[in-house]
Amino acid sequence: MERKLARFSWKRRAAQWAALAAIVIGAAAAGWNGYWYTVGRMAVKRDAPAPSSPPTASLPAERSGQKDAPLGVYLGELAIPKLGAAIPVYEGVREQELRRGVGHYPASDWPGEKGHVVLSGHRDTVFRRFGELEIGDALIIRTNRAAIHYRIVNIRIVDDDDRTVLVDKARPTLTVTTCYPFRLIGRAPKRCIVIARPVRVDALAFPRG
Repeated sequence: MERKLARFSWKRRAAQWAALAAIVIGAAAAGWNGYWYTVGRMAVKRDAPAPSSPPTASLPAERSGQKDAPLGVYLGELAIPKLGAAIPVYEGVREQELRRGVGHYPASDWPGEKGHVVLSGHRDTVFRRFGELEIGDALIIRTNRAAIHYRIVNIRIVDDDDRTVLVDKARPTLTVTTCYPFRLIGRAPKRCIVIARPVRVDALAFPRG
């Protein structure tokens, strides 16, 4: 009888310790995720345009400084005038970059080349108001030398494994991607694709760096 009681007591204590461990691990995971969620939300700043010179007819040839930029390096910022937001852009689309702002696909071009620029960000942090954008709205990429203004020409929803958003374009194009649906809790099965074309370039009156 005593053996049965001891065995029962041991099993009970083990279950209690397991439950406590699960609670601690869950709380730690929630705290970690909450920290990075806050970091992402705080990455979105109120837009404050830098002084600019008169518009130029072509994109500034400054890609050479970013062509082989290491992953994680700061490249500039993406401004969304309609939302009054400016978000830092980093090289790479790993979780390390997407937690801090918008990621730039390393295989895609950068303003300054006549190609396809592809950016991506999380829908629940930096792009939580992305659903408010419409065709005709403006997007601006600011580098250390210029502000490249784009106009949204198309918005579409694709499957999460659709790789056509990364293909080369015949004319300068900016593509910005995020998960969809925006309010879905858990893994999103779709992607929202915003496509924009450049309309003008403003050289900064006081270049950064």
